[in-house]
Amino acid sequence: MKVGYLGPRGSFTYSAAANFFEETVLSPYDSLTALLEEQRKGTLDYCVVPIENTIEGSVLPTLDLIFQTLPTIQAEIVLPIQQQLMVHPAHANTWQDTELICSHQQALAQSQVFLMNHFPTVTIEQMGSTAQGAQKVADHPEKRYAAIGSRAAAEQFGLTIVQENIQSISENETRFWVMGNQPLNSSLEKGINKATVLFDLAADHPGALYQCLAIFAAEKLNLTKIESRTQKTKLGEYFFIIDLETPEQEKLQKVLRQFEEEHFTVTLIGNYPTYFPNLRKS
Repeated sequence: MKVGYLGPRGSFTYSAAANFFEETVLSPYDSLTALLEEQRKGTLDYCVVPIENTIEGSVLPTLDLIFQTLPTIQAEIVLPIQQQLMVHPAHANTWQDTELICSHQQALAQSQVFLMNHFPTVTIEQMGSTAQGAQKVADHPEKRYAAIGSRAAAEQFGLTIVQENIQSISENETRFWVMGNQPLNSSLEKGINKATVLFDLAADHPGALYQCLAIFAAEKLNLTKIESRTQKTKLGEYFFIIDLETPEQEKLQKVLRQFEEEHFTVTLIGNYPTYFPNLRKS
């Protein structure tokens, strides 16, 4: 079995994938685009991608790529996220003199209060993942660089954590989706089952979105998320992504049929369980 994740090793996506797939060999990718494209082509059996964070909300590049490639969600992983400030050991005692801080945009945003309080004028560099930021610090020991990321990243690249848990709120979590063509199970703690649908409005007219949501309300289905994203065609054209607690299969199919009867373009991209890692590899 081939499984890809947003790497390198030490990223939060790696932690989610390693906990879920346990002993499976994992392949790192430098970008979400490359990762989802390899899964689409069949080079990978599964890929693991970040989808939403407590503090910063949806990982928008993931949503946009999913709309373009329409992979199937087979599982969701909810991972507690604690951001650490790390430097090369040579600069552990002078970390306040850091000249550049690098990390993924989500980690930087999740730590923005800390950064404003301690490094209001320091240069910030966005990286493809938190682990890429840690790798840059490790590769330049002569520089006063710092990274924000996981404990696993600090261990992976031999860095020293100088400030712990710098995220803006303590109850910080990120959702990850496992994409693939075949259902699979995990030994992790299991939560609720969810379904995710993408849809376009039938026409741009007053009440179109209400008409769509009324279908869910009539069937008493609990929506856990709704979000709109531009289709990148022209201004005013959007697609919607909805997560809901999965009803009985018959009721779910009934709802999808009602969408089609109302001429909505709707795609079910997943009917899947949620899992909670025990942080074996965080």
